[in-house]
Amino acid sequence: MSPVVLVGHQHKCPLHGVNQVETGSATYTFNGRAVARVGDRTTCGAVIESGAEHFLIEGEAVARKGDRTDHGGVLEEGDAGWLLD
Repeated sequence: MSPVVLVGHQHKCPLHGVNQVETGSATYTFNGRAVARVGDRTTCGAVIESGAEHFLIEGEAVARKGDRTDHGGVLEEGDAGWLLD
C-alpha cells in the first residue's frame, strides 16, 4: 500500500531536480489539497504516467508515492492517511 499524492507533494526529476506536483483534481480533495492523478503535471512540466488503475477520480488513476512521470521521475511524497495498492 502506498500513500496518495496530493498537490504540493515532492517529485524527483532526473532532468530538473526536486520539484512539486502542481495540478490535481478540480473536484476531489484530501486533507484540504487536490488529489493528483495520471495526466496531472509537476512544476517542471513532467506529466504523471502511472497510478492506481482500480481507483479513478474524474476518469483518471490516482497517483501514489512511487509512481512515475514522463521525465523518468518519481513521486516521492504522499499522504499516509490514504493508502492504495
